[in-house]
Amino acid sequence: MNMKRIRNEVILSFFCGLLVCSLSGCFALVAGGVAETALVVGDRRPVSVVTIDRGLQIQIDSMLLQNFPENAHVNVNVYNQKVLLTGEVTTQKLKDQVQSNVAAIKNIRTVVNEIQVGPLSSMSARLSDSSLFTLVKAKLIATTDVPSNSMKIIVEAGSVYLMGITTELEAKASATVTSKSSNSIQQVVKLFDIITEDEKQKLINGAANEKAPTVR
Repeated sequence: MNMKRIRNEVILSFFCGLLVCSLSGCFALVAGGVAETALVVGDRRPVSVVTIDRGLQIQIDSMLLQNFPENAHVNVNVYNQKVLLTGEVTTQKLKDQVQSNVAAIKNIRTVVNEIQVGPLSSMSARLSDSSLFTLVKAKLIATTDVPSNSMKIIVEAGSVYLMGITTELEAKASATVTSKSSNSIQQVVKLFDIITEDEKQKLINGAANEKAPTVR
């Protein structure tokens, strides 16, 4: 295989990767935070909510890019119309502005603002988060009583945030597995929407259709 062919294959692989990433909504991974976008197969959200979440992701990312191009490293993750903000900004004023701008967007149920005020994270710190994400994801996939296809995993500065639609037992199991995945985990933050076992069965059986489960 000559060098020109190798170069062309590398370029093709790179752009295919970008295409897949854009289709799956993993902007946060490219931007410097590490997040898992829930798969459609096994996702407990109604299709209408998945569509809303993707639209919110694009809208918030675009707004941040327009209004906070400097002095901010903000990652956005949306699940079941709940928005998680992580990353760093240089001043409290910037953090408050980001919160205000995001909260003003329609169709958001709640905003969880975990942005830290201080220096922007280094590339080495972000690579460390990426490695930790891979480890946590593998552990959760290997755990049979954890609905990993209906969850999002976000890793920022050693903290692991778990989003999804789960029962109390599933939420507890997910947090336990995550906390035991690595000694480098600073904290595990559960941001689940809790449903009952009956609601879980309805979702699994497809009886819920387009009606979202009751959130408690």
